[in-house]
Amino acid sequence: MGNIRQTFIKNIALDLAKRYPEQFKHDDFQHNKEKVAELSDVDSKLLRNRIAGYLTRHLASQQKGNTNPPSFE
Repeated sequence: MGNIRQTFIKNIALDLAKRYPEQFKHDDFQHNKEKVAELSDVDSKLLRNRIAGYLTRHLASQQKGNTNPPSFE
């Protein structure tokens, strides 16, 4: 079974991806982690890392051709 992310992590990550689409890379977690810290007001390292991780996986799945939007159900 995979990890289930909390809805607010998904919402923040997808909002950042919509606002700044050219700022994030689909294959570079470290880069995305720095950009999340720079572009958001997240203070917690754990939350920043989870947002960056979800964002990286989401962009990678889009890059592969999986265009289904994530389900929030």
